[in-house]
Order: sequence, then C-alpha cells, then structure tokens
Amino acid sequence: MSATLESWRTPPHNIWAFHNVDKLIATHTIPRSDNPSPLKSNPKSFDTFTLQPQDSSSPLDFPAFLSYTNTDGLVILYKGAIAYEYYANANIPTSKHILMSMSKSLTGLVAGILATRGDLDLTAQVKKYVPSASKLYDNVTVQEVLDMRTGFKYDDNTHAYRAAAGWNPLRGDEEAKTLHSFIEKLDGEVDEKRGFNYSSVNTDLLGWILEAASGKGLAELIGEVLWKPMGAENEAWVTVDSEGSPRAAGGVCATVRDVARVGQLIADGRRGVVPKGWIEDMLHQGSPEAWANGPFAKFFEGLLGSAPAYRDCWYSGEMEVKVLMALGIFGQQLIVDVENDIVMAKTSSMESPMQVEKTGLQTAAFQEVKRVLLSS
Repeated sequence: MSATLESWRTPPHNIWAFHNVDKLIATHTIPRSDNPSPLKSNPKSFDTFTLQPQDSSSPLDFPAFLSYTNTDGLVILYKGAIAYEYYANANIPTSKHILMSMSKSLTGLVAGILATRGDLDLTAQVKKYVPSASKLYDNVTVQEVLDMRTGFKYDDNTHAYRAAAGWNPLRGDEEAKTLHSFIEKLDGEVDEKRGFNYSSVNTDLLGWILEAASGKGLAELIGEVLWKPMGAENEAWVTVDSEGSPRAAGGVCATVRDVARVGQLIADGRRGVVPKGWIEDMLHQGSPEAWANGPFAKFFEGLLGSAPAYRDCWYSGEMEVKVLMALGIFGQQLIVDVENDIVMAKTSSMESPMQVEKTGLQTAAFQEVKRVLLSS
C-alpha cells in the first residue's frame, strides 16, 4: 500500500497505515513489561447477538457488525478473560494500531497516577509547568486541561496543527514547525465560562506538562507508570514531531490486547496501577452541565446514555450502570463496565474520521455484548 504522509489518514490507505504508522512518522517506544500479565481465554458464543443499524433494513449478526464498522481488531474481556477476539485487514495480535484520541485517555491515566503520587498538582496553573505556553492558558489549571474546560476553542483539523505534530508534510509558510512552538504561539477565541469544549491541543499541552513534572519523556513515563506495571505483552509507540515531542492527543499505537488490559485495570483496579480514587473521579466527578453546554452534546446525542460527561480525558455515561469510554476518530473505542467487569477494546479503519452513526452502533454493540454475556 503506497500510503504517504499526505494520504495516510484517507481510505483506502488508512487500512494499511493505521497499523504501520512507524513507517510514516517518527515514533518513540513505550517499553513492554518484562513479566507480561497473561490473558486467560474463556470464549463465549455471540450467536444470539443482533443489532439494527439506522441506515439498513437488515439486522446485523456479530460478524456482520464487525465488517460494517470496519473493524481491524477486537478484544472482549469478561471477568478478566478473553471472551472474544477478532482481527482483519492484515492486523494480528501483535499489530500496533494507532489509537487516535484514545491516546488522550492513556495520557489522563498517567496524569492521575502522578497526581496521586504527589508529583503533579492538578490545581496548579499551566504556567507552573510550561511557562512558555500561550497566553490563552493564563489562569488555566491542569485539571481544566484534563477536562477540556480551558475555555480555548481551536479546530483540530487544521493543516498547521497536524504539520507541527509531524502528521502532515510541512509547507514553506508554516509559522510553527513543532508542537511546542505551535502551543506557544496559539491564538484564538476564549470562552470565559470555561465549559466543555473539545480541543486536542489541550492534551498535547498535557503531555508537555507531564514531561515537565516528571523530568521524563512521555513514552518512558507511560512505560514506567502504566505499561510495565499492568503487564503489557507488547511495546507500544507514540508519534513524535521533529524535536521528539510526543503527540499525546492522538499518537499512541498499541495492540488491541494491551488496550483491553488498560480497560481491565479500570474494571478491577488490580495491583493498584490506576488508583481507585482516580477511577472514581473519572466515573463520578464529570460535569453533565458542562457537557450539555458544549458542542458534543448534540453531536453525540444518546451515545453515552444519560448524564454524559468528560472527566480526566475519559467519557462517562449512565447505560443502566456507569461506564467509562475512550474514543478515537475512525472508530477507535474502549468501553469499560466496572460493575459487570466487561471490557470491549476495538480498533478500526472507518472511511471518515467522524462517522457518528457507526460510533453509536459500536456503543450499542457493547450493550448487546453485555446482554449476551450476562445471560450466558
């Protein structure tokens, strides 16, 4: 497949590129565990699975759902064991698939671990850690960065932003050629109410804050506090710009099994890798009011059930019980039902970045997966 830096996110090139990112963009390695945590296998039948897409008169069985939503990899864990595993489009269990904005949720977990240790002050202003950040971040706290409540509005889809991150080719007229210089020169509209407004650059700034707070690169830091302790069986990558600064907002590439392991850490809090208090904060301290007043409320209507919110770089919602969700464009999704100990990790190569109907169908599929599992 002849994907280039210009074409790698467009179909059909993305089908190959999403699990070959290291061939297109510079990366740093997130080290695997020396003692991988085994995932037991306890296969379940999904023969009774059925789902009705909005744009089709025919209901989907499980294989049809996987095809319909352009699935590259899927791992379902039930009580910590693999209930179902699937790969397509040349992906295999060791394929490192780009997670897009699910990367934000991993970055949020790292922030929670550092904060619990006392190595990161969530109430501190951004300028404590990154004094050169744009004036837009004056009087903005680290917690507000985590919650996308900085008041800053910026279109994630600009060429300038992606080129600074190393995701697009640089042009001669680019003012900022690196992520850090881009963040330093940011200018734009600010909503003084500080409601929820999704801007990926906030999480790239968070990555910079975490590096400043820890004195370590983000790839090393993820490896030290998350990947190794959870028993990751494969190394992961994070894309970096020309200076080696990480794309914390979207550049992590990992196997779907290890993504599922992250979900399992949240589901059962095993070994205390992710502090239980942080999980409770993610689940219960998000603001439904801030969500309702933000642009995603209408766009993702019904996707997260009732009382949706965004907290610590994770989505939460009430789907009979509270669930946590990480989302990425082109169909990347991790859903965790803590109460029922169910995890669904999915990587995909959808035809366009924001296919709301298919993303909603994936969430509905999780509910159907839960029905099947709890009735088996």
